Amino acid sequence: MNRAERIERVLRRMAAERVDTLIALSNAKHHLARINLAAHLMGYRALGESALVLRADGTERMIVTPAYDAERASLRRPELKLTASDDLAAALAELLRQRSPGRIATTGLGLMPHELAVKLLDIVGTDALPFDDAVNEVTAPKTEEEIANARKAVAIAEKTHEHMLAVGRVGMRECDLAVEMNLYARGLGANDNFLMLSGGPHQQGVGASSNRPLERGDVIIAESTPAYDGQFGQICRSASVGPPSNVLAEKYALVVRAMSAGIEIIRPGIKVSDVAGAVDAVLTDCGYEKYNRPPYMNRRGHGMGTGSIAPGDIGIENQTILEEDMVFVVHPNQYLPETGYLLCGEPVRVTATGFESLSTKWAELGTVGV
Repeated sequence: MNRAERIERVLRRMAAERVDTLIALSNAKHHLARINLAAHLMGYRALGESALVLRADGTERMIVTPAYDAERASLRRPELKLTASDDLAAALAELLRQRSPGRIATTGLGLMPHELAVKLLDIVGTDALPFDDAVNEVTAPKTEEEIANARKAVAIAEKTHEHMLAVGRVGMRECDLAVEMNLYARGLGANDNFLMLSGGPHQQGVGASSNRPLERGDVIIAESTPAYDGQFGQICRSASVGPPSNVLAEKYALVVRAMSAGIEIIRPGIKVSDVAGAVDAVLTDCGYEKYNRPPYMNRRGHGMGTGSIAPGDIGIENQTILEEDMVFVVHPNQYLPETGYLLCGEPVRVTATGFESLSTKWAELGTVGV
């Protein structure tokens, strides 16, 4: 899929709902696990609040703020007509005055800053149709550009993990190791890196890095999520500080096996719940059914932004049907009573007949020297 095909999907949905003008609004917040459908449709992450105005006849106009973002926007999306302004509401009002909008639908209005949202609501009218769910549904697959960027992001994540194993050591503070990893990822071309990393002998979960020094016998758990050109990619890994115990090695092999069971059934047409159920089944068979729910785990994976986060959380309650070119991570991140919390997870793309692993090597228990 390319951007033109994505827009065509939206136009067909607009026609079905008799929508004449779609106004997709961006609050300029670009996050791994939050939807930003305007950025998703434009293929552009504006510096400030922005909008894409899409007409039923296929004509488009991008409004970006601040005005000095115009040069970057025109270089990034030269095919789009552009309005640059320091006042999004005024620019949108003027555009709609120039041509009757007909029936209006919006996305992202509820996520805009309150004062701006009030102005925008006055412009589009209270009868404007909320179109977030509709657009998210029809634009769930990633474009070829986004998939290529996801592969690059995952490659950065893998190299960053190898760097962690090489430089981590006893006595090094968690926060210093996290800073080292973030700087390394940036040096490889990441424009962002959502990193969670913590260490300890028996952790309840992964969280923000502290100033605690690493000790022999700790387990480092790290969720590394670089973004390349705005598209996130994630891997989840665990490493022993010093040689791992037999119990740790055995239980880590178990969560990797559970992850593999979920990934290996992926194909178009199955439900997200089937993937989560396959992960849970492996752990249940080994006596950990109690631990297949909060507070011992959260979810078995998730979609990756910064645009659409389809197919959403990988959980047994999610009945979303998988489509070709959906991209998400499967991670059985899990607390086990013998070891504490463990992380393992791989990003995948749904292909026409199955799945593509975006990582070159699946999770295995790493070791940091002492």
